[in-house]
Amino acid sequence: MECRTIFIEEVPRDLRRYYADEYYQIPTLDKLRKVARAEHYKIDMVKTVAESGSLLEVGPAFGVFAYQAKEAGFTVDTIEMDGRCCDFLRDVVGVHAVQSDRPHEAVACLRQHDVIALWHVLEHLAEPWECLKALVGNLTPGGVLLIAMPNPEAFQFKVMGADWPHVDAPRHVQLIPKATLTEYVKRLGLDLVMMTTDDPGGRGWNRFGWQRYLMNRVRGRWAQRACFVAGYVLSAVMSGRDRQGLEGSAYTAIFRNKAAS
Repeated sequence: MECRTIFIEEVPRDLRRYYADEYYQIPTLDKLRKVARAEHYKIDMVKTVAESGSLLEVGPAFGVFAYQAKEAGFTVDTIEMDGRCCDFLRDVVGVHAVQSDRPHEAVACLRQHDVIALWHVLEHLAEPWECLKALVGNLTPGGVLLIAMPNPEAFQFKVMGADWPHVDAPRHVQLIPKATLTEYVKRLGLDLVMMTTDDPGGRGWNRFGWQRYLMNRVRGRWAQRACFVAGYVLSAVMSGRDRQGLEGSAYTAIFRNKAAS
């Protein structure tokens, strides 16, 4: 099968230096709760395939989804590279946090999980295939793996090319097509349960793409604000095209471990 993955040929040795402190804005607990309510579709999506059990989130940042999972009754572990976020996850969110930028190694020290989630994380990893292999090895029989990431087959990418905001190099090391990801995890023993580019998160990333594309072309606060509004209007106009087929800006896929219990 043709790979068609888009990737950086020479990955910087220290990717962490491209994540300024501003990249992780640690919120108050009240703010975290508000964001969690606004993004409740995430835990709702998981609960269609797993009602309870142990859950691992890789790359949770300050823990919006981890908080949702904990509140929904899951026993939650996390792997996060940012130290401040790990402190917040442990002390405020109240979940187990392992600090590491090499999740394929960190997961070896953890128990098995019924759910493993990567919300827009895989594209940031220099070794995504090793990570996927290790995470699948950690799944319980019948466990599920959820992956959300930018879609290199998006309509916006065809229009904007290298200016597409979701390219975001070098933070995004590679963009993996849906079929390539599906075929790889299938060889590891997982079946595709669900694939969409039209969940609430995907629609939000569509809007972000149009807004940021315009904003990146101007300077100045007022020009940026004008482009933000114009991008919102443009995203509404283009929403029908963005939502055709599986050509949205981001896809979310859920896979289930075929291994028998």
